[in-house]
Amino acid sequence: MPRLFGGVDGGGSGSRFSILDANGKVFAESVGECTNQWLIGIDKVLENVEDMWKKAFESKSMQPIQLEGLGLALSGVEATHIKEEIVEKMQTKYSHVTKNTVPVNDSCGAVFTAFKQGGIVIIAGTGSNCQLVSPQLVQYGCGGWGHLIGDEGGAYSIAHRLVKAVFDDLDCLEECTHNTEVGRNLIWQYFGVEDQMDMLQFYYTKFEKSNIAGLTASMARVAREQQDPLILSCFEWAGAQYARMLSGVIKRFKKETGEDFRGPDQFVDVVCVGKVFDSWDLMEQGFRKQFSQQTVVNKVRLYRCSASGALGAARLCDFSLDLDHDSFTRMFYEMIRK
Repeated sequence: MPRLFGGVDGGGSGSRFSILDANGKVFAESVGECTNQWLIGIDKVLENVEDMWKKAFESKSMQPIQLEGLGLALSGVEATHIKEEIVEKMQTKYSHVTKNTVPVNDSCGAVFTAFKQGGIVIIAGTGSNCQLVSPQLVQYGCGGWGHLIGDEGGAYSIAHRLVKAVFDDLDCLEECTHNTEVGRNLIWQYFGVEDQMDMLQFYYTKFEKSNIAGLTASMARVAREQQDPLILSCFEWAGAQYARMLSGVIKRFKKETGEDFRGPDQFVDVVCVGKVFDSWDLMEQGFRKQFSQQTVVNKVRLYRCSASGALGAARLCDFSLDLDHDSFTRMFYEMIRK
């Protein structure tokens, strides 16, 4: 019977399940539904995890077998009591799935997929988050509190920034420093409306955060095609937020531990996760300007990772599992503060 380890990279829109053998090679994979406990509750999350476990073995035409360990890197799993409840329910109801369960926040999966000994992740999807994860799985965060408190740099915030600028300009509340015509026409076209009043339904009766965030993809297209200054400024602002979060999370680490995360001459390595980073060409200038102004970090390298965070989640069960990080982790930006 092979020794197998499982990992789940889970979120609100979908999840991925990977099974690794004792050599760190992918044995089987599957995809599944939402595993964010804030959206569907812990019981439904674990049902979906079990379903993906079955599907992974079905893809190999095998009967499911018990895993040596299962790492659950799930959005919405931060509090100790939530982790304890997951472990208890896995032991009592789903012991046939795994001998051991390690529940963590989804950022841990991304970090340990990209890097061998912990590191920093910036997530920019619909929302945003920045987490520093130590080799001992201690996490230090900056941001990630949702769109009402602050998801700066996420797709929702970029879209909202454009909508707000257009509305304020139309109301003569705050005159925009850029012409708003291109941005206004894009908003009306994307939502299929003709004026401000028609827009209110999408913020009230028909509110869907992902729908508003979807405007950002159209903004990126128009920014590249027309070089519209207002839309470009929204992306530049987003880039600056990532530099602010990076500086913030390292300051928090030092505040809570009394230690420097890296020496002044060492590079800080950051894995960047989320579709918003596909628009890095539009955000790089904002990141560079903000990074130059802060004094916490001197050198930074940004990476993209083509592999799922489920691989890193599986490593949480046994750090002797050896992933070929270099084959799927690629540096795309490097900067030294002058």
